[in-house]
Amino acid sequence: MHRAAALFLLPALLSLGCTKPDLDVSKLRIGMTKKEVLMRAGGPKRITEVNLNTELHEYEAYERYGAIKINSRSKFVRFVDGKVEAVGTLEELNAGRSALRPEAPKAAPGTPASTQPAATIFDLRTELEKLEKLKKDGLINEAEFQALRQKVLDKAKAQ
Repeated sequence: MHRAAALFLLPALLSLGCTKPDLDVSKLRIGMTKKEVLMRAGGPKRITEVNLNTELHEYEAYERYGAIKINSRSKFVRFVDGKVEAVGTLEELNAGRSALRPEAPKAAPGTPASTQPAATIFDLRTELEKLEKLKKDGLINEAEFQALRQKVLDKAKAQ
């Protein structure tokens, strides 16, 4: 019995060691050096030199629902002269958008703290469509779907 369990668990445990964490853009700031990005986000999947002073570092990224990773895609960190200039998908970068905002200047000691950044916009339709896709793809069952749907509806009512 124990041998069968070990044979079953061994490949699963080995595969966990091989997975790379996805890119967490909340750890990155415009103006960071490559070294700082590597320390916070780890190594990229691929590095592309665009021109003499511009590089794109490609990272894996996912949308998460608890421990479930869905919608795998690539996120890119664009470095200009060795510093982060923008982060996002290729479409976002080509359109001049970035998932990052410039870091606010630090307040002098004794100065009141600045206000918190604006919260992300909640879109009920998008959230419900994501849940439908999870259910359709078999990643959640009907009971989980109904529970998550109720949480989304409650969040929409609270806003």
